[in-house]
Amino acid sequence: MKRLPINMPDALKEDFEKMSEEVGLSQNQLAVMALHSLVANYESKGSFIFADLLNPEHRGNHK
Repeated sequence: MKRLPINMPDALKEDFEKMSEEVGLSQNQLAVMALHSLVANYESKGSFIFADLLNPEHRGNHK
């Protein structure tokens, strides 16, 4: 197994910690699940899945 250190905005990290506590899964488990989902979505639909995220109107608005 390999490690992947990542940097994220403070507010996103706080929300992620809260989610982890609420659902009873570790942050690592949630991150691995999210990455599996992202890769599967990318493999089935291609790179256009990022269009909304790259839209300037959505930057900084993770909620």
